[in-house]
Amino acid sequence: MDRVSETEVAGGSAGTPVIAPRGGRVVFRARRPAALVVPLAIVTEVGGVLCLLNGATIGWFICAAPLVALIMTGLILRPTLELTREGVLQRQYPFSTLTRWEVIDALGITRAGNRLVLGYKLVPGIPPPRRQPAAALLRAADRPFDGGYFVDSLAGDPEQILATVEAYRVSGEMRDTLPAARR
Repeated sequence: MDRVSETEVAGGSAGTPVIAPRGGRVVFRARRPAALVVPLAIVTEVGGVLCLLNGATIGWFICAAPLVALIMTGLILRPTLELTREGVLQRQYPFSTLTRWEVIDALGITRAGNRLVLGYKLVPGIPPPRRQPAAALLRAADRPFDGGYFVDSLAGDPEQILATVEAYRVSGEMRDTLPAARR
């Protein structure tokens, strides 16, 4: 099931197309868990309507709750992996972590536990990240990467995401077209 072996890096050999930036930005957003959220929202809406039909005013709040939750999780709290001029920026509320291009030595996709991880190897002498769940999982699974991002939770093909990040890592000209990092 491994798409790319643990030690193999994407050096253009995969032949996967690179994702083009939209509006000057390259952003990989987390998938929306629609299979879980939509049925729960429907059940909540039905409960809210039943409360309203029985004269309970709390039904309005019950009907509004799924909409507020979808807006919060879909727009505000949705994790992203963004490529910037300075490096790879992972945004996940309440933290944002920036891994600079200069410190990334190699990239690859590996399986750690039951997760698929876009792992990176740091140049010698750079300490591994401390507060990164993927890094902790990679260390626990004894994988040859120092840190990474859960690529199976991102919308898009993992091989295409790897090819895109690798293309920007090796090309300074491509990185210059990206916007500066905003934390």
